[in-house]
Amino acid sequence: MDQDRNTIHPVIGLMSGTSADGIDAAILHTDGSRFHRTDFADSFAYDPALRTRIFDAVHDPVAFMADAAAYTALSHAITDAHSAAVMALVEQLPDDADMPRLIGFHGQTIFHEPDANTSSPLGRCTIQLGSGQQLADATGMNVVYDVRQADMAAGGQGAPLAPVFHSALIAAIDAPCPAVIINIGGVANLTYVGNAKQPDIIGFDTGPGNGLMDDYMQAHFNRPFDDGGMVAAQGHSDKGFVARVMQHDFFARSWPKSLDRQAFVHIVGDAGLHDLSPHDAMASLAALTVAGITHAVTSLPEDVRQIYIAGGGRRNQTLMQQLRAVFGDRLAIDDRAPFDADMLEAELMAYLAARHRAGLPTSFPATTGCAMPVCGGRLAQPSDQPLNKRV
Repeated sequence: MDQDRNTIHPVIGLMSGTSADGIDAAILHTDGSRFHRTDFADSFAYDPALRTRIFDAVHDPVAFMADAAAYTALSHAITDAHSAAVMALVEQLPDDADMPRLIGFHGQTIFHEPDANTSSPLGRCTIQLGSGQQLADATGMNVVYDVRQADMAAGGQGAPLAPVFHSALIAAIDAPCPAVIINIGGVANLTYVGNAKQPDIIGFDTGPGNGLMDDYMQAHFNRPFDDGGMVAAQGHSDKGFVARVMQHDFFARSWPKSLDRQAFVHIVGDAGLHDLSPHDAMASLAALTVAGITHAVTSLPEDVRQIYIAGGGRRNQTLMQQLRAVFGDRLAIDDRAPFDADMLEAELMAYLAARHRAGLPTSFPATTGCAMPVCGGRLAQPSDQPLNKRV
């Protein structure tokens, strides 16, 4: 029997963020408006060799996109990893569980440039690797993918897409508003909800998140990230460096706005990062992430009453201590956050897939700058499924 688009059903969400450390997978019961969270969620690390291939593409997307064979092979490998994650997650379900038939698949971002005046040879575009059709065929489930392109076509930034789910979550947990959810991934992004009952939603990227710190750790310490922020904790941040980077016009621009993971790589170099000791450099990069978040929050229309932190950055105690020093008790971390901060983005993808199924908008002028509300995503169905069979 076909699923009723207005009925809550289990949907699998798959997210691999710009940190590219692996795949978060979660099952959310949702119709694209209402939702119920479940305990079925897990993280699946990328194979180190696959992660290296992804970062090779991220660091030189122009050369990568010019190599059709490399593009096809990496997209196939990323999809295989997501398929394995789906199968592993489904195996955790009890025999009598309502089995998901729909997947929200983000894919792996290797390039994001929303500026029409870009000098990049790739132009204004966003690139996520992964094949929705391959995933549909491998899992036997319908797949909503390519969720950013429609927003870009409508003049939007293509990011962030999280605000529509974040605002629903803030309403569901009855958070004191104005409230903010900040996700610290490779790039940090923010959702502001002024009124949960009549959502006044703003969304934008705040600046670098973990990405610059992860790259520096890999280059100078041969580690994929700063575990717990311990390396940064041993250094002293250079206030002059942070101030120079914060003069970049990205921070002066109003929302909506978004960033590529690599957007600040040359900027921090020009600002003198390489003149610092490794520990001081890491402390300074952490301080830069905090400065971007602080600038964003203080620029909002009203004083924020509650700030929720999600994403891998919340495990960096140096970041969290500095944010706590700025925002005090308004900051809700870990046990004070009434949701699974690890799986928020995976649940987002499930929610977006359900909204696509229901024909509901996934982005809005105030969150991405699109000309009108946009229903993003494309549908891939298993090749052996009749074309008229709907999710």
